[in-house]
Amino acid sequence: MEMEPGIHQLTHGREPFAGFPPPNAFLVAGRDASVLIDAGWDWEEDHRERMRYVESAHVPPIVELIITHKHPDHGGGAALFHEATGVPMTCHALDRAAIEAERLKGRAPLAGEVRDGDRRDLGGLTVEVVHAPGHTPGCLAIWVPERGALIATDTVMQISTTVLRPGEGNLRDYVRTLERFQALESKTIYCGHGGPSRVPGERLRQLLLHRQARERDLLKVLEASARTVGELRAAIYKELPEVRWKLAEDQLLTGIEKLIDDGAVRREEGERFALAK
Repeated sequence: MEMEPGIHQLTHGREPFAGFPPPNAFLVAGRDASVLIDAGWDWEEDHRERMRYVESAHVPPIVELIITHKHPDHGGGAALFHEATGVPMTCHALDRAAIEAERLKGRAPLAGEVRDGDRRDLGGLTVEVVHAPGHTPGCLAIWVPERGALIATDTVMQISTTVLRPGEGNLRDYVRTLERFQALESKTIYCGHGGPSRVPGERLRQLLLHRQARERDLLKVLEASARTVGELRAAIYKELPEVRWKLAEDQLLTGIEKLIDDGAVRREEGERFALAK
């Protein structure tokens, strides 16, 4: 649906895990051209729904598909959209190899890479690329200055915090990205799942405070004794359903990685973690 003039949110497909909304893609349409941001899952039914929406929206020609990051619920459908339309696809260099290997799989080529600050004049609306590392190394957001709108995809969500998985997510980068978003003073943040944030300054403040509180929780639990990540999860996420234990443990491991880099925590034998002496 059109969320405000020239900015459309396309929500199609299955939940990535139980109780979590399907992914959003976004269509930004100016007077002369349009840009599609993400393309959801690699599912034919989802693709047909997206195509029906694009055709019914009667927007100017789509000149680019920007894949914001490498995860399957955002870049999975890119090859299908390219095959149907011929629209060139771009992404950030740091997620390119994974997108080519895991999403496109030789079915379609990327046209190139986008960098922080790249701008596209669509006629009355501009899309500006914002490198937003943290969720993945090459994660992107899109700034539409004429609307004060930030399409943050998975970096900001109104319904939950963002998953940062060890090995690809980085908490220090993520915090810096949120602080950069604060400086934009946007009017609306459009999220990768669920509805937008209409009070983005407050939402960003809440997300930063949450990360600070979780770091304090980790340090407090480790004051008592060394713990495995499972023991940390049980102590910190006391009432979390078992189906989400792995997600919580991934979050904690990413936080521990930062604390190890800070010199506050050390890794011990048996995959246990302790306060650094």
